[in-house]
Amino acid sequence: MSTQSNSQNQTHTKEAIREAMDHLIDRATHFDVGALETIYHKDFHTTLVMPDSKVITYNKREFIEHFAKQAEEGKTQLNTWADWHDFNIIGNTAVCVLTRKHSGMTGEEMRLLCNIEFRFEDGRWQVIREAIFLRPL
Repeated sequence: MSTQSNSQNQTHTKEAIREAMDHLIDRATHFDVGALETIYHKDFHTTLVMPDSKVITYNKREFIEHFAKQAEEGKTQLNTWADWHDFNIIGNTAVCVLTRKHSGMTGEEMRLLCNIEFRFEDGRWQVIREAIFLRPL
């Protein structure tokens, strides 16, 4: 077995994706924009579908600025609750499906149905795409 294959066996697991998601949740809920710079891929894109079906999209810079603005406003830590539904890895991509609860998108605690896509690049899993459907609690 090649060294790359051994390395991939250790990094390309459901546990590794769960660890990457735990890190994302921890850093995002603490408004750690420095960490988000390395967590989000350079081609990151997120789509938010609001309760009224309005769609809001952000690229990496815009989304990090969204978190930075909340930090500047003195927001405290967001809710870290998560309900994990599925992890799927295909090659150097992975998808995590989960439900979250927090107020970081609207200022009101909401249920977020999330589909988070990762790409393994530069020796780490990076979030390249998020599709988030916000629903009232």
